[in-house]
Amino acid sequence: MRTVIDSSTHVGRSALIEGAIVGRSCDIRDHVRIQEGAAIGDEVTIGSEASIMPHVRIYPYKEVETGSQLYENLIWETRATSRLFGKDGVTGLVNVDLTPETAARLATALGTALKRGARVVASRDSAPGCRMIKRAMISGLNAAGLDVADLRVSPPAVSRHVLKMQGFAAAVHVGISQLDPEAVFIRIYEPPGILLTPGLQKEIEKNFTRQELRRVAAGGVGSVSYPARVRESYAQDLLDSVDVETVRERRFRIVVDYGYSASSFVLPLVVGPLGVEAISAHGFFAEETADRETLAQTVGHTKRLVTAIGADLGAVFDQSGERLYLVDERGREVSVDQTLLLYVRLLAQSGRRGKAAFPITVTNKVDELAGDALEIIRTPNSLSELTSAAAAPGVVFAGAVGGGYVFPEFLPAYDAVASLAKLLELLAPVRLPLSELVAGLPEPTLIHRRLACPWAKKGLVMRVLNERLAGRDVDLTDGIKLLDERGWSQVLPDPDEPLVHLYAEGETSQISEELEHEVRELVEEIMQGDAAASRTSVEASS
Repeated sequence: MRTVIDSSTHVGRSALIEGAIVGRSCDIRDHVRIQEGAAIGDEVTIGSEASIMPHVRIYPYKEVETGSQLYENLIWETRATSRLFGKDGVTGLVNVDLTPETAARLATALGTALKRGARVVASRDSAPGCRMIKRAMISGLNAAGLDVADLRVSPPAVSRHVLKMQGFAAAVHVGISQLDPEAVFIRIYEPPGILLTPGLQKEIEKNFTRQELRRVAAGGVGSVSYPARVRESYAQDLLDSVDVETVRERRFRIVVDYGYSASSFVLPLVVGPLGVEAISAHGFFAEETADRETLAQTVGHTKRLVTAIGADLGAVFDQSGERLYLVDERGREVSVDQTLLLYVRLLAQSGRRGKAAFPITVTNKVDELAGDALEIIRTPNSLSELTSAAAAPGVVFAGAVGGGYVFPEFLPAYDAVASLAKLLELLAPVRLPLSELVAGLPEPTLIHRRLACPWAKKGLVMRVLNERLAGRDVDLTDGIKLLDERGWSQVLPDPDEPLVHLYAEGETSQISEELEHEVRELVEEIMQGDAAASRTSVEASS
């Protein structure tokens, strides 16, 4: 079979195309292998060292990432990648990026990585798309010979609690993206309730990409069970980790906006025994309204409710019941930066001793507030790394900017219900209004900006930046963090988007701006220098 390549298509060095059809204006990079019978549409980009397997079809305007191995047709998805897992697990548009077939294959890849006969717990958010994807995953797990405990609609914290307490091998939760109601995410957890470690992630990705999937015979197909009273067990274990009597004596009145999360099934089991009067809103999923409510609108509703009833505070949950946002008794929103600092100060003043874990991008103000009470440890800017650090012995708290807080003595995971219960426990003996406590916190001067950076240039930017900063005081825990007497700045590549994150913090906002400007100029200079070198090379060859 002959190879047919249409006009204006670039074929890189050492690329091998065997009996395939390639459309016009395609970009086939170096060392690509396209096998017999493959059909590539117009204006497709295939990254270096990618492999297209026999008879695979790629529709026009798609992109295949560097190093990817493509075994299936690329029709609906915009790009094929060698990486399944991003910052938020496996994410995508329902029935476009994440189809039932993809979910079943992912689940079978997970089952292949685990022992035959292992048990997995599964849960989901309320949306119909989550139900469809979760059922597909249960089928995939059963096909690999794994038994599944289906919690149906439940917060991810409950499934992680079951994973931790009942000896399951893994947990799966399917939820709606906070940014896009048409998109869902799949998160997979391992004992004792932490996000997948990189090693297991890579094994699942290998099984998924190569289609090395275990399929059991009819007699080995896994079962599905529906455990009883898991919410009650979760609530009781949480109450056992809280000073119930101290909270009851304070007699809190709060407003809670559940954000249409399944936490509405759980929080009443906690606040009742704590003697907390809770006025709630948005406690159930409604298709006609849930996708129209933004976080800002939800916080606005909570502000009005707090002032109307004279509540001590307002709490807003995200749709997965993992992140917590606060409103003080005056109806003013407490920023996520201040909330994190509030937890650190309250923990340090409570007399507790231990370690507190934060990503390397979190403000240095946490070190000031921790004092001698808490030993601060820094992790890479990854939720997986943060929860893994939280599960280590001696860690009493972990958190990051964005509303996620971890109390490992109960569960090494983001959990809005546990975060609220622990906040009430810390506030109860203080006897000061929330607004006064927040007013006494240092004002963060941390700056976070994003800078567009093509995928192909990320490695170059980090390599050249590392060379130019040789001899300077740098921290390479994650990205490149430059330290000097004025403060620090950091360049961090985004794992999911074609951009880099720029962080800077000085004693004042003006110094932070100066530090950010300096590191931005460095990155832009490297990218512009590479572009100029490419133009010179093209002109010389022509």
